[in-house]
Amino acid sequence: MSRNSEDALIELEGIKLGFQQRLILDVEQLQISQGGLTVLTGANGAGKTSLLRVMAGLQESDQGKIRFKGDTVSYGSQGLEHRRRVSMLHQEPYLFSGSVLKQVCYGPISHGLNQGIEEKARQALEAVGCLGLVNRHTRQLSGGEKKRIAYACLLALDSELLLLDEPTAQVDQESSEKIRKLIQMQLDAGKTLVVSTHQPEWAKPLKPRLCMLEYGRIVSDTRWN
Repeated sequence: MSRNSEDALIELEGIKLGFQQRLILDVEQLQISQGGLTVLTGANGAGKTSLLRVMAGLQESDQGKIRFKGDTVSYGSQGLEHRRRVSMLHQEPYLFSGSVLKQVCYGPISHGLNQGIEEKARQALEAVGCLGLVNRHTRQLSGGEKKRIAYACLLALDSELLLLDEPTAQVDQESSEKIRKLIQMQLDAGKTLVVSTHQPEWAKPLKPRLCMLEYGRIVSDTRWN
């Protein structure tokens, strides 16, 4: 599971995370190279979401280190810079009450970006095929639309690493295909993505690296050609 650390965008080493006296993550080593798609798969409860949260800096592990471009990642207020460089799409999109445009603008504003925010938001909405929803209230969105709006929020941030937690869960076939095309678009642009899914077949056309988790451990690491 070791890769060339010189090419690694993010590296995890000796990661252990427990909950209620149960070990939910035990990752000896994981390196994600810059550019390309890594798919984390495994049964429900295998540790996929927890691993993404640790990588995003949203969950501090009990043991181990994370390095981003060679620099050790901190947590709390010291980890703000890391959380600006890494964005995570949660399985259940967190959308506040208001217009779609305000929703997509919120991330760049909270990251201190002051110029061209609305233009970036509109470009992100156009990329996900939702520019026509710019003035719609978030309460009026379907499940698939919410997923794509949440994806637009990530695009507007222009983060270096995108983490997607079950992006095709609970959406119809049409929305799933649109999400796969969005991922392909980001790969074509040279972005780095890590995606969790318990049904990885939809990602096979993208030829990803496939990491299988069982009980918090990576038990296989292959290239899916």
